[in-house]
Amino acid sequence: MRSSNTFRRLFVLPIACAFALPFALTPSTALAQGEKDCAPGSWFCGETTPPPAGANKDLQPLPGEGTAQKPATPPPPVIVYQPAPTTVIVQPREAPPAYYYVPRRAPPKREWGLNLHVGGLLIGQGRDDNAGMAMVGLGLRYRMVPAFAIEADLDFAGGRDYNGYRRKETAFGFNGLVFLNPKSKTQLYLLGGFGWSGATAVDDRSGFDQNEYKYGYFGGQAGIGLEFRLSRVVALNFDFRGFVRGRIDDRKRDYPEFVDTNGRTTNTSGGGLFQGGLTFYF
Repeated sequence: MRSSNTFRRLFVLPIACAFALPFALTPSTALAQGEKDCAPGSWFCGETTPPPAGANKDLQPLPGEGTAQKPATPPPPVIVYQPAPTTVIVQPREAPPAYYYVPRRAPPKREWGLNLHVGGLLIGQGRDDNAGMAMVGLGLRYRMVPAFAIEADLDFAGGRDYNGYRRKETAFGFNGLVFLNPKSKTQLYLLGGFGWSGATAVDDRSGFDQNEYKYGYFGGQAGIGLEFRLSRVVALNFDFRGFVRGRIDDRKRDYPEFVDTNGRTTNTSGGGLFQGGLTFYF
């Protein structure tokens, strides 16, 4: 009997407490039902009435409470700024006239030159086979362009003339020179001109009576020569000239210069002249 009482205490008492608990909680449940929408006998209830105005100011309403849920706003589009291209306006211009380069010619090189020369006259063997004369002189040359020059010469000659007379002669000549290759160091030139001369001849062959004769001449000459340019200011000259002249003095008819064995006379003479010298340019 004692064991059955113990069983009743351990088993029946908990079951009775379980049935008595809902009745003990009935007042609070009724109070809760007055404030919340709960089904009778519900253990847990949720609020269905919104809180009064001004309550819970610090709390944000949950999405969907009292207002319709707004759709999510898409992020703003990304705008990439690209500057507008610069517009360049080109005004058409007339093309400048074509330029033709004309090389400027250097002005001709002008030179003055002083020519010193010596030479010998070729006048044949003469009556006594002793004819021959030497000459020394100087000339002033003006080379206006490289290919052309003019020259004035003053010469002094002495020796034996064709008749065998002892002679002294002074000559003045004016010549033009044409240089065929003026850019070369060795230049070939042609010359030609005219001149005057005066001579004094003494017939001293007998040794006693010495007759003196005076002559005056005018004539022309032409020749060819070479100039070797030793430096910019010094040149070496050689040339050969042939000349023809006639008497112009007052006694040419009374005393002819040349008389041959047949008695024929003439006052015209000629010969050759070979000379060389130096020209100093400045």
